[in-house]
Amino acid sequence: MSSRPGAAWPLVAVFTAGYLASYLLPTVVGRLSAHLGLSPAQAGLVGSALLLSSAGAGFALAGRVERFGARTPARAGLILAAVGYGCAALAGSVPLVVLGVMVGGFGSGTATAVAASGIAARRDPH
Repeated sequence: MSSRPGAAWPLVAVFTAGYLASYLLPTVVGRLSAHLGLSPAQAGLVGSALLLSSAGAGFALAGRVERFGARTPARAGLILAAVGYGCAALAGSVPLVVLGVMVGGFGSGTATAVAASGIAARRDPH
């Protein structure tokens, strides 16, 4: 256990911010159906694009966090998530929403991969 009791909170905060989109996905899919006139299947495809983008970032970056350092990818991921999801929330057309959620998903996946790598590298990750 670390001698600094608050040392793990940044990792937990970044992991939570990165994972938030996955938890909110059912609400997002419902809103896409209600406000953009998408069928449930079409809205589900938008949600799948978000998750695929997030998973792609995780696969691409999880093994490379040590090479880049944790801070730069974590910051970039959180910025991408905020910009992507913000653009998706403000967009009025389906293509812009899809682009926004894919950028946001990549950012979320990046933040989650960085945090998970940091948590796993700790002496006792449990």
